[in-house]
Amino acid sequence: MAAYVDDIEAIRSHLGLEHWHVLGHSWGGLLAQAYTARCPDRVDSLVLSSASLGTGALWKRTKREAFLTDRRRAGLWGTARFLAFGSLLYLPGPTRSWAMRAVMTETWHNYFLDPKTAPDPNEAWLAGCSAKAMFATDRTLAREPVALLDGVTNYHGPVMVLYGEHDIFGAASTIVRDRFPQARQITLPNSGHLHWLENPQGYGDELRAFLPPPGPTSARASQR
Repeated sequence: MAAYVDDIEAIRSHLGLEHWHVLGHSWGGLLAQAYTARCPDRVDSLVLSSASLGTGALWKRTKREAFLTDRRRAGLWGTARFLAFGSLLYLPGPTRSWAMRAVMTETWHNYFLDPKTAPDPNEAWLAGCSAKAMFATDRTLAREPVALLDGVTNYHGPVMVLYGEHDIFGAASTIVRDRFPQARQITLPNSGHLHWLENPQGYGDELRAFLPPPGPTSARASQR
């Protein structure tokens, strides 16, 4: 996790920004929380969009909730297909790469309330998915203490926590909501996990209502 947070901070430094607005979606929402816990003074505002729940036991809960949703939406045949593809991730070479793309395609479709009507994921995104990186990250997150995110309470800037009405984490989203009691809390209607595809108008409206308008309106804004 430290390496992931270092990457985020390296991007900020490379762009020459003293402060910036941070938005993290899903797994990126967990990274955004970890980054804010370490660098609260660098964050002008924080948007957690369907954020993963946490590390350690909470990472295991994240996976469990997502899998239960996936299984329910995929049905018996879809779940069997997903598990079959997943078993091939342990094979070497091209088979593993093919299986990873298949697993991520199944997962992507199950992010939608009706997987049969879901668009296919972007091919470039699929090509960048790595089973090796996924397994290594999963093992690391399972070992990280839940207390990794405790430092996020040192952040006192504006926060928005948003989940879809039909999100993959279900009622477990209260774990993140309770972590930020001061936040603007949004349940986006007619949306699951991928808001910019399922309810782009509503998602855009919520972001525009929360974030300041662009432009050098102040000395600090000019640094963004």
